[in-house]
Amino acid sequence: MTDLAPDLDTSTVRDGSNVLIVGPPMTGKRELLYEVLAADRGDDRATAFVTTRKAAETVEREYRDVHPDVDTLAVVDCVTRQRGFGGDESATRRLVSSAGDLTGIGIGLTDFMRRFHQDESLSSTSVGMHTLSTLLMYADVRRVYQFLHVLTGRVESSGFLGGFVLDTPVPQDSLGIIKQPFDGVVEVREVEATGAREYRVRGLPSDAGPRAWTEF
Repeated sequence: MTDLAPDLDTSTVRDGSNVLIVGPPMTGKRELLYEVLAADRGDDRATAFVTTRKAAETVEREYRDVHPDVDTLAVVDCVTRQRGFGGDESATRRLVSSAGDLTGIGIGLTDFMRRFHQDESLSSTSVGMHTLSTLLMYADVRRVYQFLHVLTGRVESSGFLGGFVLDTPVPQDSLGIIKQPFDGVVEVREVEATGAREYRVRGLPSDAGPRAWTEF
């Protein structure tokens, strides 16, 4: 697993931080998100995840490939019902009609977060979403901002770690609005000449030294 150090050593990022990962499609943002959420923050860890492009089964398999030792993985699935499949809900899976159902997403995610917060056996909890870009296809930027403002506030007050993905390009004014609730931003790019993927970190407490691009 990429340790993301020294620019993004998530083991030293304070609890309650929210990180936004931005960059063009197909630049490894999802993989980077999984690694951020799965960072070693003690034993007995849980993750609550919202997926807007892949079904819960796929996300569960991919995430456990990165983090096989996660104790509890709970998923809010915005895809299955939209594709016309019934699917089954469980204690660790909630299905909503589409990525436009911000109320349903919020209810499902809040339920998982509340349960994890009350579970004294857990040493840490992370909350993730891939991707905010799908939400913006259904709702205007102000409504998505309000949703994120509430959600990141809950992550902060609970002492969790939040990680979210946004595809670019995005209009600059919209990007400025979306960034506001986050403590730091990880920018991702692909080097055209070599195809290598690079990232740089802005604004996190562990952000050390110049904001240099780092290959991952």
